[in-house]
Amino acid sequence: MSQHEQRALGIAEAQVARAELYDTLGQLSDRLNYAKRIDDATERVSARIQEERRERPLVFVAGVVVVAATAGAIVWALAKRASKNFR
Repeated sequence: MSQHEQRALGIAEAQVARAELYDTLGQLSDRLNYAKRIDDATERVSARIQEERRERPLVFVAGVVVVAATAGAIVWALAKRASKNFR
């Protein structure tokens, strides 16, 4: 193999390695970008909620009531525990 062919082969290998590195960095960037992942998840959940509200309004209302009751019960329990600690 001539020196020119070896050089061309080395350049080709470097280009392949560079492409693989860029691909890996892109994947890591997507995985480590938590703000974007949270935004994407929020959009998906919001879309699912809107769809549920349109397609099955009674189930949606029941879900809202359950969530509100659960949140109220948690706040009440925490307030009760906190008031006992201050006596």
